[in-house]
Amino acid sequence: MPQHKGAVRRDRLSEKRRVANKGQKVGLRKLLKEFDASAANPSTDLKTIQSRLDKLARKGLVHKNFAANKKSKLARAVGKSIA
Repeated sequence: MPQHKGAVRRDRLSEKRRVANKGQKVGLRKLLKEFDASAANPSTDLKTIQSRLDKLARKGLVHKNFAANKKSKLARAVGKSIA
């Protein structure tokens, strides 16, 4: 239990941030699953997923290399399904 007022406020703020960040990551996971499930006919737009990955990488929720790797794999998957 925090002993100082500032520590109490910091705990409250970090909990709010943790919940918000978790929601962002879960949303990304859902988008990726929808995209994988409909690989033959992607209903989820590739640009939407790419922009979400970029945004989360900018905020530091996912590593920038993770975002780049995912974007590359998704683009290749779309290329294969079109060809």
